[in-house]
Amino acid sequence: MNLTGILKFFIFAVLFVCAGFPVRSIAQIQRDTTHWNDEELYSDEDKGPPSFFSVGGGILGAYFTPNLTNFNTNVAQPFVGKNYRDEVWMIGGQGFVTLPWVKNLRIGFMGYSGTSVDCGCSDTVLNSGVDTVNRYLTYEVGYAALTLDYVLPLRTGHFHFVPGVALGYGAVNIYARQSANRLNFDLSEFSGNSLYTTHTYSANFFLYMPQIQIEYSPLGYLMFRLTAAYQGTSMGTWTVDQGVSLGNTGGLSGINGSGLVLSLGAFVGIFQ
Repeated sequence: MNLTGILKFFIFAVLFVCAGFPVRSIAQIQRDTTHWNDEELYSDEDKGPPSFFSVGGGILGAYFTPNLTNFNTNVAQPFVGKNYRDEVWMIGGQGFVTLPWVKNLRIGFMGYSGTSVDCGCSDTVLNSGVDTVNRYLTYEVGYAALTLDYVLPLRTGHFHFVPGVALGYGAVNIYARQSANRLNFDLSEFSGNSLYTTHTYSANFFLYMPQIQIEYSPLGYLMFRLTAAYQGTSMGTWTVDQGVSLGNTGGLSGINGSGLVLSLGAFVGIFQ
């Protein structure tokens, strides 16, 4: 083969290799599967709590322990001659929903009310033994509140640890009644000196209640809750019989709606 032929063959071979190289290069790029592996290798792992959504409502039952020392000293002992136990059974309800734009933040609304376990119900002799009346006394507390909770789902998927706070408005009522057996209906008992007397002493309060809750969802539509909380109250002015002012309320000072609360709840809705 002469030089011209060798040169032509060499040029042809170079052109053939160059023509095939882009095809082979493209084929290699199309078959490259390392791109997604790199993304997995360098992507940030979410180490925060799992996402949780809930919407539902249910019933609440609570055991509330107020400090009734001042109530016993200034009201119960003089009126019915006994001390009341620091116990109030409360019942209420709550509805809530997880906010979609803040992870695991839940907002709700709840209400509670309860009456002292002791009621007085004692017979008292008046007017040097001439008259006998029955006296009845109760301590009552109730409120409505906005709840803000942050749900921390545990990795088991069924248990949730939920710190939160409730902020609301309510009232403490002291209901005192004195009455004797009536022979008939007679409105004249409201005039003059009467044995029949009923008063309700009331004071409104602002509620602040930090709480710790443990929730268990055995099913996606059913949830149970155990709560420990402190029910704090900032008391207002005492009045009587739906807003009638009282001059000296020193005997009612120290009576409030504050104390520890333990509660159980059962809810239906969506919990996932």
